[in-house]
Amino acid sequence: MPNCSLYRYVAPLAALWLAGCAVYSARPLPDKTDLAPKVPDLKVDVQTLHLPGLAPHAYDPAKGLDMTDAAILAVINNPGLRTARQEAHAARAQSFAAGLLPGPQLTGSRDKPASGNSTPGLVTGKSVGLDYDLGALLTSGAEKGAAEAQAQQADLDLLWEEWQVAQEARVLFLQCRGDREKLALLGDLKQTMQTRYDAEHTVLKSGDVALDTLSVDLAALQDVQSRADALAQDENESCRALNTLLGLAPEVRLELLAPEPPGEIAAQEIEAALKELPKRRPDLVALQYGYQAQDEEVRRAVLAQFPSIGLGINRASDTSGVRTNGFSLSLSFPFLFGGPSEVHAAEAGRDALWQAYQQRLDETEGEVRTAATDLGILQAELDKLKASEPDAEAVSQSAAKAYARGDLTAPAYYDLSIAGINRRIEGLDLEAQVQQFHLGLTTLLGLPPEDLKHPVDEDSP
Repeated sequence: MPNCSLYRYVAPLAALWLAGCAVYSARPLPDKTDLAPKVPDLKVDVQTLHLPGLAPHAYDPAKGLDMTDAAILAVINNPGLRTARQEAHAARAQSFAAGLLPGPQLTGSRDKPASGNSTPGLVTGKSVGLDYDLGALLTSGAEKGAAEAQAQQADLDLLWEEWQVAQEARVLFLQCRGDREKLALLGDLKQTMQTRYDAEHTVLKSGDVALDTLSVDLAALQDVQSRADALAQDENESCRALNTLLGLAPEVRLELLAPEPPGEIAAQEIEAALKELPKRRPDLVALQYGYQAQDEEVRRAVLAQFPSIGLGINRASDTSGVRTNGFSLSLSFPFLFGGPSEVHAAEAGRDALWQAYQQRLDETEGEVRTAATDLGILQAELDKLKASEPDAEAVSQSAAKAYARGDLTAPAYYDLSIAGINRRIEGLDLEAQVQQFHLGLTTLLGLPPEDLKHPVDEDSP
């Protein structure tokens, strides 16, 4: 007959175990890509996006994508960021689990007299006990603090990665659109030269065009064609890279709108931002949380040196039928068996993080100074080029009129035309470089989200 007293213990424990356990759920791997075949019409609350330089902005892909749209879409739809969010979620779950207190230990035994035992009156002995290590309570505060800091670090590492992806999206936006503009300029010139060459080739037999003139025009046409082909490859590479970053299929052709000219970043703004940078940049704040977590680990290791006390209660009956109630007490002495070594190891890890943070601070200031200087040089060069634009336009118009009157040979006119286009391409390249350095400096300096939490108390004196 079943032992009812044993069921008294087993049934509640089984119910508790079933209530507290998660269940297995299979999730097969995908068998096809999930790149979007068109620009998704997302409903975006930009207040939930904490990106540098992101002002209130209406996301509307129907009108085409501007540079900010590209940054928003990248942060939301980038495949790498979606993976990073899952990894950050896993890190937060692991950090939460690491901060939980261990549960008590339940022990049980059942002793049945051997079949050959002839002693009269023997019964099956049973025991049930509940033990708990009180030492876990001593270190729980440090473990919980470390777990919370690690969770915050995971969130901020993800935010910093979003900043990087947003900047990369803007840079690729500029490269793709700039390559298209340059390709259009060369395309117009190539079409003009092709039309002239075809006409000359048609009348070559009549003798109205000299062979050497036709040869010169062909060489110029081939040179422009080679440049256009190389530029088409650049355009294909940059635009496909932008599609990939935005999570779009390679064949999607994006309508890219002209970017707004970047605003000036004054020297005093840079200096003020540098002073506040440890409270503003997600990667720096994440390192602060990482250091805080390791500091809690040092504290935990120190506390773990104290004698650990284990308490337990038990109820038992032996094979003679005698029932007993009792308790158990255990002591361990970690400071005699490796406790100090664990403290020194934790302190070494903390020292390494301290040095890594100092290195990041030093590198950040150097990066900001270099980017600010380079931006100033490029902006001055662009200003000079723009100042000479009226003279260059006047020369171009005069050459066109002289060529139309027959006062300028075709090779000379094409040389002037190519020089003018080279100048415009140089201007496009300079504008893109200024935009890119401005974006890089904006990201390096950052804009502090209002809900960016960090260990530093800004209100403290």
